[in-house]
Amino acid sequence: MTALASETAPNRTPPGADTDLANPLNPILWLIAALWQYKWLIVTVVTVGVVAAAFLALRIPDNYTAGGLLEINPRQTSLLDDNAQDTQYIPPETLTETEVQVIRSYSVLSRVVDTLDLEYSSANPLLGEARSTGAPTMTRESARNVIVSELRNGLSVQPTGRSFIVDVRYEAGEPAFAAEVVNAVMASYLGVEVNELRSRARDAVTALSDRLEALRTDLDRREQDVQDFRSRSRVTEGAGTDLLAEQLTRVNEELIRAQSALAVAAATSRQGGQADAALPEVVNSPLIQTLQAQAAEQEKIVSELAAIYRASHPRLIQARDALAVLRNTIVQETAKIAASLQTSEAVQSERVAALRSEVETLRDQLNEQRAAELELRRLEREAEASRRIYETFLNRFNEVQGTEGLERPRGRIVAAAVPPTKPSGPNRLLVVAGGGILSGAAAFALVVGLALLDARIRTRADLSRATGIPPVAVVPPVPRGRGRRARRRNAAFAEAITHLRAALILGSGTSGPMAIALTAADGAAGHNALSMALGQACAIAGDTTVLVDADFTRPSAHVELSGSNEFGLSDLLQARGDVDAALQLDPASPLQFIAPGRLTDATLFRSVAMADLLNALYVRFDVVLVNLPPLLDQPEAQALAGEADVTALVARAGVSERASLTELVSMLHFAGRGHRVATVLIRR
Repeated sequence: MTALASETAPNRTPPGADTDLANPLNPILWLIAALWQYKWLIVTVVTVGVVAAAFLALRIPDNYTAGGLLEINPRQTSLLDDNAQDTQYIPPETLTETEVQVIRSYSVLSRVVDTLDLEYSSANPLLGEARSTGAPTMTRESARNVIVSELRNGLSVQPTGRSFIVDVRYEAGEPAFAAEVVNAVMASYLGVEVNELRSRARDAVTALSDRLEALRTDLDRREQDVQDFRSRSRVTEGAGTDLLAEQLTRVNEELIRAQSALAVAAATSRQGGQADAALPEVVNSPLIQTLQAQAAEQEKIVSELAAIYRASHPRLIQARDALAVLRNTIVQETAKIAASLQTSEAVQSERVAALRSEVETLRDQLNEQRAAELELRRLEREAEASRRIYETFLNRFNEVQGTEGLERPRGRIVAAAVPPTKPSGPNRLLVVAGGGILSGAAAFALVVGLALLDARIRTRADLSRATGIPPVAVVPPVPRGRGRRARRRNAAFAEAITHLRAALILGSGTSGPMAIALTAADGAAGHNALSMALGQACAIAGDTTVLVDADFTRPSAHVELSGSNEFGLSDLLQARGDVDAALQLDPASPLQFIAPGRLTDATLFRSVAMADLLNALYVRFDVVLVNLPPLLDQPEAQALAGEADVTALVARAGVSERASLTELVSMLHFAGRGHRVATVLIRR
């Protein structure tokens, strides 16, 4: 089929392919289809569940509920309460919720068992075993636990709004017994609280007595430690430290003055030697100043005599001797002052060293005195703390011992329970409704499970997932029958066929003739009737259309289109006759068709005569529709599918299986010739 192969349309994705897989309504549509398919199973299961629930509701015995009111007093406290002095606001719901758990506790309900002698009643399973078997296997403790559990299951304790009132209710088969249990529970709760307070008081007295003895011993030991340390260190608190601090201050002041004098003496001493005449003490010395004045006067006299007399003159010699004596006297006085200064530096240095040693000694004594005082204060603080703790425990001991036996419960019974006159349950309508809901849920789960296990196609999404190709159209079954309902189905079917024609022919984007092959995974899909309906729609739309029924094993075109199967496709290929000899006309439309013929030879699909026939039809008609047999039953027909521009794979909701469709698509892709593969879904 050279002409057909050369003009094949390109492979295009059908419109809406991406949106079809991502449609959020697909799971809902699938679920609706599954529920509709198994609607009678759902009705049966729900009916059985409602009937069973109604039968059960009629057999349930009546129950009676008795109630009483109990008040919890949050302000009444005991000396043993840890928060006795706490005035912080306590929300009512916090206190009542706590007490609700106490009322439902094992200790309270165990007292109820003893109060009502339930161990000797029919509530004790141990007695039932003894009557039935004669050798009970349950221990007494286990039987008591069972009785307490039964009481807790029937007991209801609820706070009443934001108040300190607690509503206590019990449900039982006998009105009097229900009232007795409620009253016993409230009385046992108050009795348990009183016993708990008394037990805590006794334990507190014992614990406080032991603790007081230990605290007394510890206090005596700490006071003795204070006295021993004071005697050993001879500390007079405050006075010794102040005296040493004053003495250290005075010595520091003397040290500062001595250091100043030492600095002056050292500076003066460093200026001694050849520079003694320049010392301040020398310059400022009155004797030196007088001698220097006399020496200056004498130098003047010597100068005058030297100008008059010779050097050997007695008066000049006498004057020079007098000057030498003066100068020698100045030198001697200067030396005396310098020696005096050096002696003063040594003395000052020794004095500074002595004062420093005295300062260090006083500082050490002061530090020791302060450390001793600190240690003494620490010991005194510890002794004082021990004394306060001992006095606190002693006061607490006296208070607890004085109030022992005066404990009162922190609540009271506001309203005692009375035997009810009307049953409180069961709610039989609720039981029936519950049975209906449970059976409906079971039916829903069963339907979903069956639908998940069902391998058949139901929705567009199922077909898309099975084949990987979103359907180009979803059409209803070919309508049959007469009347208004049939006309409505005809209108919906006509609209769907028009959409299918537009998707397969107009949506291809080609302007020339087209060859379209229709096939299915099995014969129950109904692709034969769909191919005839599509051919009629194309012919009515104005396209010259021919329908080639190539399904040799299930010939149907001649039956539906009022034709003959005496000379059909297989006969034409066998005899290599003229095409016009096999063409027939649909009485209801301009559609022409070729019946399958009487032969069933599968090799005809691969024959040269088949290719020549399709080429001839392709040139002569605008649309060539080839109705193929199911390819899984007739694999040879895939050669004929490969010659078409578009191969339409038809699936029927609730009939076609996913595995078969997946296998068929793989077969078509394996034998692909560049043509397109489309899928069509027929609704139920």
